[in-house]
Amino acid sequence: MMSLRTLSAACLTLLIIAQSQASVPLGGNRKGVGGSYDLYGCMYSNDYYVVNFAAYQLAPDQAQDGKSLPEAECTDIPTTGNTQISIDLLDLDVRKKPVGLKILGEDGTTIANVPMAVFKQGVLSVTANLKTAGNYQAVLSVDDTDLRLPLQSTALHIPLTVALVTEQSGGEKGLTIIFVSLGILIAVLAYGLPRLLKPASDNGQH
Repeated sequence: MMSLRTLSAACLTLLIIAQSQASVPLGGNRKGVGGSYDLYGCMYSNDYYVVNFAAYQLAPDQAQDGKSLPEAECTDIPTTGNTQISIDLLDLDVRKKPVGLKILGEDGTTIANVPMAVFKQGVLSVTANLKTAGNYQAVLSVDDTDLRLPLQSTALHIPLTVALVTEQSGGEKGLTIIFVSLGILIAVLAYGLPRLLKPASDNGQH
């Protein structure tokens, strides 16, 4: 008979696996880091901060109004040109601290900059002219006196590709692992719980 300790350990292991694949809040069907559509959205983090990234590109003949907003891209930006970069600060305490954002070109030059300031609403936005295809970088810096570390060592670096063919991956695989893990968890519970709850007298009759 499966012991309660064994069953608990199995459940805990499966939950950890699922959580590691779903470490960001589930939302709508959004373009994720791998470029495919999934429930995660475009989330990036380091050891200190977690953010939601979005890039918006308007066609030259597209009106700039709230009724015709372009689709939010993740970090694989499809074409060159003016691009609105938006960063959503998901750490509530960071919204009380000075934060700055730089968009860097391949050679390290700054092509767009948001000066250090406190963003109480948690959203930073800047328009960058991504003139050529290549690899760019968004660098988020937080003046976090609680950490007592240099800005450079805690900054969140988000790699961007512009007008480059990239391999699509990540989202579907993550969802598959979650569903498989949950399926195994349900099977373990369905098998183990009835036996744990079975009265001891029933066992003695055989």
